[in-house]
Amino acid sequence: MTLSTPVLVLVVLLCLAAGAALGAGGHALITGRRESERAQGTHERATTDAAELGAARARADELAAQVADLRERASADADVLQALAPLRSGLADVGHQVQRLERERAARAAALDEQLAAARRADAELVAATGELGRALRAGGSRGQWGEVTLRRVVEASGMLAHVDFDTQRTAGTISGSRSGARPDLVVHLPGGRTLAVDAKVPMDAYLEASAIDTGARGADAERRERLLAAHAKALRGHVDALASRGYHAELPGSPELVVLFLPSEPLLGAALEADPGLLEHALARGVAPTSPSSLLALLRAVAAVWSGEKAADEAGELLELGRTLADRLATVATHLGRVGSSLRSAVGHYNSAVGSIEGRLLVTARSLESLGARDLELRPLDADDAQVRAFTAPELAEADAEPAQVRPEREERAG
Repeated sequence: MTLSTPVLVLVVLLCLAAGAALGAGGHALITGRRESERAQGTHERATTDAAELGAARARADELAAQVADLRERASADADVLQALAPLRSGLADVGHQVQRLERERAARAAALDEQLAAARRADAELVAATGELGRALRAGGSRGQWGEVTLRRVVEASGMLAHVDFDTQRTAGTISGSRSGARPDLVVHLPGGRTLAVDAKVPMDAYLEASAIDTGARGADAERRERLLAAHAKALRGHVDALASRGYHAELPGSPELVVLFLPSEPLLGAALEADPGLLEHALARGVAPTSPSSLLALLRAVAAVWSGEKAADEAGELLELGRTLADRLATVATHLGRVGSSLRSAVGHYNSAVGSIEGRLLVTARSLESLGARDLELRPLDADDAQVRAFTAPELAEADAEPAQVRPEREERAG
């Protein structure tokens, strides 16, 4: 159905009026509700504010307590820091000391590294030198020279003089006068015109090979080492037999039936005797004495001591002979002085006799001539003190002075 325009306008107006009424009621309702909610919110906010204010006051009290506590702690910390101030200074000094020690440690480490490098170089040089020495010792000529040089040094260390107490590389025939070609390395002169031959030997081949094997080796290495040491002992036994066959004692004057076999190293003799315990007995039975530097030095020191005793005995004999000669010559001088004393006493007696003769006889005749104007004759006799001759009082000299005249020339002749 179609409405007319006035009706439509009226309906619109009614709707607008109803809407306005509803709007006013709703606005009022909303306003009331808002006021109610506002009042309720204000109350709640006041309650909340009061709670927050209480919490804030409680927090403020708590913070005040914490601040007081912090102040107390700060004061205590200040006291602690003040008390720890010397410790801080000490720690600073310790730090400086640690830094200095660290610098020194670094310097020492650098020096140690340098020393280790030098030691490594020295080890390398030592290994090279040891290799050269090993090669030299395997050469027979070098070994012989080493033995002779070591022998000479040992003899000189004992205090003996070359060409006085010993001779080196001297043919035995030049000493004994024979034409033998035997030539020991050393001939030691003993007291009483005796001599002792010393010969240096250096068996090294088997010993060097055995020394290259560790002593703690087992199995095949241990057996090989034992075989090499046995070969070394056998080589030394061969040198013993060779020296025994040369017969140095027969060519040297006053030499005992003994020749000294010198080994320039202690282990050479020790290893041989360990491998062959009967070697020393065999050598001594053949008239050969194996010696090392220490034992030879002891032997030569003993010889030097014998020489010293011999020299002291000779000097004591010379002193005794000089004492006897001095005593005889003192007796001769005492005899001569006794004769002078006797001559003086005889001269005094003759003088006194002459004075008595002059006074008793000649002067009497002279006085009878006074009438002739002769001068007075006056003789002064010797005073008894002036005429006294002192005699010897010592028993030895008095005995010589009291000897008869016919005995004195015989004693003078004996004294020379």
